[in-house]
Order: sequence, then structure tokens, then C-alpha cells
Amino acid sequence: MSLRHAWHTGSDAQALAVCREALSQAGIALTDAIPGHACDAVKMHGMDIVQARHSQPGALKNLQTVAMKCGWSDLLPAFACAHMQTADSWHGIALGIHQSNMIWFNPAWAAKLGAPPQESLPDFLRWLAQAQHDVATPLAVGAEPWQIAVIFESVVLATGGEGLYRQAFVEARATVWQEPAMLQALEHLMALRGYVDDATLAQGWAFQRSRVQRGEAVVQFMGDWARMANPVVLELPAPGTAQWFVAVVDYFVPLAQTSSAVAERAALTLTDAAFQSRFAMRKGCIPVVRSHAWAGRQLPPWGQVLPSVAFDQCCATHVRRAVLDTVAKHFVDRSSAAACVQALAQVVYGMNLT
Repeated sequence: MSLRHAWHTGSDAQALAVCREALSQAGIALTDAIPGHACDAVKMHGMDIVQARHSQPGALKNLQTVAMKCGWSDLLPAFACAHMQTADSWHGIALGIHQSNMIWFNPAWAAKLGAPPQESLPDFLRWLAQAQHDVATPLAVGAEPWQIAVIFESVVLATGGEGLYRQAFVEARATVWQEPAMLQALEHLMALRGYVDDATLAQGWAFQRSRVQRGEAVVQFMGDWARMANPVVLELPAPGTAQWFVAVVDYFVPLAQTSSAVAERAALTLTDAAFQSRFAMRKGCIPVVRSHAWAGRQLPPWGQVLPSVAFDQCCATHVRRAVLDTVAKHFVDRSSAAACVQALAQVVYGMNLT
């Protein structure tokens, strides 16, 4: 079985090795797909599955039989099932759940500042201003839209709460971009821009993480996958978001050409509780099987879980891409919040959304 994926970090490689070992024991040889060639399965996020189901009917393997056999409706959290399930079909195998709304900070710098990063967003901005007296660019982030989106979704949540977050990213209401709370959120985002190193904007998230480790920056917004490669830094919920869990679910999605026998064996193997624990330990995520945890980490109550816009868990892919690209451009260019709001309103209204 060949798999197309975009996992390249050390923890990604270790997690894939766990997949290969488990599938090998089930009689399935898992290989990386060759670029430009057909594959048997794809690593997807939630809205990738939804989009593929609508744009390419019949392209994904229907796993209804194994889903019923294993009781996935009861075994998996509802927000993970929502991407996989229709009235008469199941697509994809849920691997694990990451938390996006987190920050990572250098404890040595926090000690010098006399306090860790502050819990509220306004206090966090004041803390960064204090840090800037010693570190010219205390916030580590690159110009990739998804990196900026990790900050943006937390800032929106911290500023406008769950209501603003759901209207903007889950319901994709065009009118939300004219709300005063959204303007305030973008003002906070643009304020954060003043603490970013222009010279390193072209660098990826792992390089930005290393800047925090070395003390060249003080703090980074990044999900819990960064835990597996952060021996020096400490973690906290993103400022103002401690009561919520912004979730990212990874799915292993067999395609239609995969034989039913192989797809079902893969599904049984990858939702086994022992495998889920081993995978989570290497990936830094939470097992998607609800009765298990890793290192004491479990999901909060369902009402506190929100889908990540940065990682294709909520709105349509084309809406997400337009919003993230627009926000990233204005962030990098140091535009005003008002200009960014106007651009977002024009882009989203142009999609004829409600």
C-alpha cells in the first residue's frame, strides 16, 4: 500500500515507522508514494475528505463495514466522525488529535522577565513589549500562511470567544469580517507583527522553534506536535484560549482502488488501542480512540473543542485558502487591521457566502 503524505519532521518519521510496523504485522507493506504516480492512500485533514467526497464521488474507499464492526460512532469523538461519515458511508481512518492553540517559550528568558507569558492576550502583548527591551524580535514565526494562521485562529478565539470563532471559521459568514470584534482581533494580530524578525520570515516552523531554543526569540505560537522536538522550551495554552481545545485530526484515507480486504485490515490495525497509544507517543498527539490517553493527555469536554481553520478542519478549502492567504499577506506587509478587514470582506463576499 503506497501512501501520499507531507510528514517530514523527526516525530512525523517516527510516527510513520510505527504505522509501517503495525501494518507489516497485519500483512500490509506501507511505502511512500512516488511523486507523480498513483497511490493507494492519502494522509488528509478533515475538510480534505469532505472536499474529495464531493468533487470526486467514488474516489475514496467506503469503510462502512469496518466502521460498523468496530463501533466507530461510539469509539471516536463526534467531531472526528463528522468528516468521515455520511448517511451510508465512512471514509478515512482517524489516527490522532493535535491541539493547535499553544505557545512555546524559553524559560530562561521568562525568568529574566520575572514571569512566564501572560494568560490574557492584552497582558501577553505587554509581556512581549517588556521582552523586546532585551530581545529585539521576541516572537518567532515564518511567513507561510499556515504558520500565521496558527496565531490568527488563537487571536480570534481570545478576542471574540467561541461565537466569533464559529461564525468566522465554521459557519463562514461573510458578514463577520465587519464585526468590531474581528477588527479588534486583527489589530491584536498586527500588533504581534511588531515583534517578528523580518530577516527570518522565510524560514519554516522548525527553524523558528530552534530560535526559541537558542534564546534568539522568546516565544512561538505552534501546536502540540512541537512537543516532540522541544527539549529546552516550555508550553502553555495560547493567551486567552485556555478554556478551549483547537483540534487537528489526521486521517489515513484509503482510496477506492485499494482492495476491501486490505483497507479493512488497515482500519482495524490503525484504530487498535495499543497502536493508537504508540502512534501518539511518537507523534505528540492524543489518541483518537476516546478511552485512551498518552502521558495523561485527554480531550476536554466536547463543548470546549473547536476545529482548526489553519489545518482544514472546518470551512471549505477554498474559503480557508483565501482567508489565510489574505491574512498572511497583510501580516507580512505590516498592513493596518482596517485594510486587512476590508480585503477579507471583499474576498469572502466575492464567494457569495451568507
